[in-house]
Amino acid sequence: MPDVVIVGGGIAGVTCAVELAGGGASVTLLEREEIAAGASGRNQGWFVLSSDPPCAPMSAVSLERYLELIDGSAVPVLFDREPVGHLLFTRDESAAPMVEERAGAWAATGVRAEALDAAGLRAEEPALADGVAAAWLLEQGRRIDPAALSVAHAHRARSLGAEIRRHTSVRALTTSGERVTGVVTDEGVIAAGTVILAAGPWSAPLVRPLGVDLPVTGSRGWIVELARSPGFLHHLLEEEEADVAALQLGEAGDTFPTAGGFLAGGHRPPSVAALLHSAEDGTVVCGASHHPALRAEPDDEDAPRRILERSVAVVPALADATIRGIRWGIRPMSPDGRPLVGWLREGLLAATGHGPEGILLGGGTGVLAAALVTGGEAPFDPAPFDPLRFPGVA
Repeated sequence: MPDVVIVGGGIAGVTCAVELAGGGASVTLLEREEIAAGASGRNQGWFVLSSDPPCAPMSAVSLERYLELIDGSAVPVLFDREPVGHLLFTRDESAAPMVEERAGAWAATGVRAEALDAAGLRAEEPALADGVAAAWLLEQGRRIDPAALSVAHAHRARSLGAEIRRHTSVRALTTSGERVTGVVTDEGVIAAGTVILAAGPWSAPLVRPLGVDLPVTGSRGWIVELARSPGFLHHLLEEEEADVAALQLGEAGDTFPTAGGFLAGGHRPPSVAALLHSAEDGTVVCGASHHPALRAEPDDEDAPRRILERSVAVVPALADATIRGIRWGIRPMSPDGRPLVGWLREGLLAATGHGPEGILLGGGTGVLAAALVTGGEAPFDPAPFDPLRFPGVA
């Protein structure tokens, strides 16, 4: 019997596997598809430190752990050793105070932030459209291959003795009284001392039969890739507008409709923001969108067009760029935008609800989860991530 069974092979699951196996626990990780098959391998592909005070130390631990792992990984992972810069800007005069406030929030965590005038902005990012109302350059931001990062963690966990099973669906949890004792798969029951639920947006259905109402919902996000020469964009670009501020917390477009609202045509269109960067191979990665994922098949197929509209408005030269590909992933959203990492029942630990910040917070999640399972010292305050912080969860 393994000490720990981990449900889910996204970034949260594989980082938990590395930390626990590295500490000597016997670990079995179960993934229903491939490693990083969901949002962990289909996201924007950048890393910035969190500006949310409770999440900032979790993202700092993530960065430290990722750099350590990549240094010794047999899997090549593209990840900037030094920041390329994070350019936060707006073309909307009314959003200028928002940009300054967000830049100030990062500065409060120790990230250097510099306000740019028109000449400074043109020097830093020549391809950006005219008419920017406010811009701040933050000394952070790294490009990353998220799928390779997740796979590298899975390989490291396996080298430390963890068993990684792909194409193995967990159908249910087993219990003895109030304690969770294992999982049910198509191949049979796997008993475990602890089950870690890292199944992203598919976490909530597994715990409903236990009377746990886990407030994790799915939000689909689309990414469009365009062909340009390497280095076309110099920084990670993030446009701020009034609707984008709501999007950051999942307030615009992530709320599931009622049955009556759905019948009345009340299903909102995707919320779209302009997030862009040049990958090392020259691909310009354009995002992002948020939309409630009511089913596996996408019902928000207009999102790529809207992302391109916003991207071309921000960087006009992209109008002539060839589309290389379009992808989407479903993010696990929580009501307050912070992940759920903590005990749900005796023997059952949650590690889900990271929203669009799975890569930013995944490494720190693994360290925290391992500390909670083994009784070790938490690397930062775990209280903001306690899944029982929401009324009615248990």
